[in-house]
Formats: sequence, structure tokens, C-alpha cells
Amino acid sequence: MTRSGGFYIRSRNAFMYVAGLGFLSLAKAKNVLRGYSSPKPFDLTETEKCVAYDMRVVDEWLAHLAAYSSGAYSLRGRNVLELGPGSDLGVGAYLLAKGAATYNACDVNDLARHAPLGFYTTLIERICAAVPGTDASMLQMQIEAARAGTPSRLKLVVRDDFDLLAAFAPNSMDVVFSQAAFEHFDDVDATVARLSAVCRPGAMIVAEIDLKTHTRWIRDKDPNNIYRYSDRVYRSFWFRGAPNRMRPYQYQEIFEKHGWVDLSIKPLDQVSSDASAFDPRYRHARNQLDYLSVVLCATKR
Repeated sequence: MTRSGGFYIRSRNAFMYVAGLGFLSLAKAKNVLRGYSSPKPFDLTETEKCVAYDMRVVDEWLAHLAAYSSGAYSLRGRNVLELGPGSDLGVGAYLLAKGAATYNACDVNDLARHAPLGFYTTLIERICAAVPGTDASMLQMQIEAARAGTPSRLKLVVRDDFDLLAAFAPNSMDVVFSQAAFEHFDDVDATVARLSAVCRPGAMIVAEIDLKTHTRWIRDKDPNNIYRYSDRVYRSFWFRGAPNRMRPYQYQEIFEKHGWVDLSIKPLDQVSSDASAFDPRYRHARNQLDYLSVVLCATKR
């Protein structure tokens, strides 16, 4: 490396370190002032985008599940659990149309019941077009019941403590899905322990985990920015739901500890990285900082 090249890298690292602190401050201030408002990168008023997003997420989950199980796993008649459903019940409705017996979800934010009715009208139309034979009236009835808080095949539980075992019966879930939620859990070990308790033996999980920094702009310019900081510095900007900075090997250790086997963690997005730019605890190769997002699949023993 030339002297000028080394100077550029050092200058860029210094700039990104300082810029990242600014974005961490903004993220914390936004959370304090506004709380958590939407998990999607666009507003629910953009109905077509939201519907397409929900259906794409489900299709990707099922593709991962098919690849993991070599096509041997069927959703039909299964009890599905989603961790962190987000802003609406679109994912659950689509899963019912795909054959799930029930859709269950747990979140700490009560967002999903408040999506506008127009969203669900469009959603059902798109689902019926994508899944021939869909019972539109059944979906409408289940959505209305869930929004009203009455018994439904779409069950959303909102708990501030995110206690899955208090929310659902032991040994009741057959398959678990999660989209960019695990990186927001403050206590992943406790979450997986409770998840293991509510899942039946042989249950499978498909979880997409976003390992990147989450604040826009710097997310694109420096996706691993959050790993530049010591624990002491990063904790000073902590708020509930901030990225927990856990790496793939840590997820693997926790799931295996709680009785999950045949574990697979595959990268969905990668980048080359310079280990010297990060805090010393993240410089070891086991952190796999070239992995920006992954899909985790496993089976309950």
C-alpha cells in the first residue's frame, strides 16, 4: 500500500468513526422523541409497496425453508409463530392463504392492528391473485377479528417483556419466522430459551438477521459502522431496540445451547472489510464482519 493510500484509509476511518457517533446520537434522540413507529423503510400509506413487501418476505422465507428441508417441509396445517410482526397483519394473512392453520405473533409495539382498512382490501386482492382458490371472505373475517381483539386464526400478542412462554402454550408451534428482529432483542439468550419452550420437537425456524448499522445514509456508506466502537462508547447511545451487535457465531452458540440442531447460517449480503477499522473485540475472524445479513435455519431437537 502506498503512503497516500494508507493516509486515505486512516482519514476515512477517522471520519466514519466521528460521523457514526453523530448518527448514533440522532438515532437515540429520535427514539426518545418519537419512539418506534415503523419497521418498514416506507409509510403504510404506500399501500402497494407495503403489500408487495409482506408477500415478498413470506415468499423468501418459504424459499429458505424449502432449501433447508430439501423441499420436505409443508406449511399446510402448521401453527406459525412470527417474532416481531411489525406494522400490519399482511404476513399472517398471506401465510393462512398458503396453508398455515394459525398465525401467531409477538411484539413489544402494538403497531399491527392499526393498519388502514384500505391496506387489507388491497392485500386480499393481491393474495387472491397470487394463490388461486384463496377464500377471500375467510381472510377478511380473520383480519377483522384480530383487529377487534376477538378469537382469530391470526393471533397477535403485545407484551412489553416479550415473554413468549407467557404468550403461547408450551410445545404449540411448528415453524418460526423472523424478519430483521433478532438483532433488536436485548436478551437473545432468554428469547431463544422461551422460543424453545413454545416450539414442538421437530419445529423449524427461518430467521433473517440484519447485522448492519441501521441508520440510513451511513448504513450505505459504512455498513459495519456500529462495530467501530467499544462497548462503553456504544452503550452510552443505547436505547431499547438498538442493534445488539451480536455476530453469527454467537447466534449459533445460543441456539445450540437451547436444543436446536442442524443449524445453518448463510450470508445474504457480504462486503470486504478491513479488520483494523473496528473495535478490538470484533477483529477476530470468527466475527465474520464480511457478513452483512444472514439467514439462520435450525430444527428443534
